[in-house]
Amino acid sequence: MLRFSMLHLLLALWLTACGGASNTQTITMKDMRFHEEEVHVKVGQPVTLRVVNQDGYAHAFDIDAFDLHRPLSANEILELTITPEQAGRYRIYCGAPGHEAAGMVGMLIVDE
Repeated sequence: MLRFSMLHLLLALWLTACGGASNTQTITMKDMRFHEEEVHVKVGQPVTLRVVNQDGYAHAFDIDAFDLHRPLSANEILELTITPEQAGRYRIYCGAPGHEAAGMVGMLIVDE
């Protein structure tokens, strides 16, 4: 068991040193808002967006510029990976009826 754990530790250290560690950004939905109103990522680097619906009702996660439109059930966690190709500011919103109008919006900021 110790040998197996050491192998995993060495693999994790090697991946980190080689830039293979994952880049994950968490976006939390609760009380009809995104708690991370701005999410910063880098151009050309894959990023996993971990969207966590902490409410007891459905939401949606939408970014038109990336053609992302995903429903989330109550208390669901969604993970999706994107690789932004252009710097800019991209609007995030909840496409569930009335949620965007209630202020459930955010911004994905892609930096050089």
